[in-house]
Amino acid sequence: MLEQWFDSRTAEADPGTLAAIRPTTWQQTWTSELLELITVLALLAELRPQQEELEVTDRITAAELRKAGVLPAPEWTRHPASVLDHHEEGPEGQFALL
Repeated sequence: MLEQWFDSRTAEADPGTLAAIRPTTWQQTWTSELLELITVLALLAELRPQQEELEVTDRITAAELRKAGVLPAPEWTRHPASVLDHHEEGPEGQFALL
């Protein structure tokens, strides 16, 4: 995961592609992102023994999710959000996603 993260920020991109439009030097925010990624991966690694102890005895079925109203997902969740669909306004009169 760390190699993939690093490569996505530093690998040479083909000229003329969108991937080539990026900073040419190491960004300070990348250092913060890298530290956050390392922290998350370390915390997940600590949970590995507990995860292996988990045993699923009763699987949740699609029928149970339908009965609970979780499935099918509402139609609006299948489309990107748009400020044009909402009439909410922010403090300066701009549209705001709520």
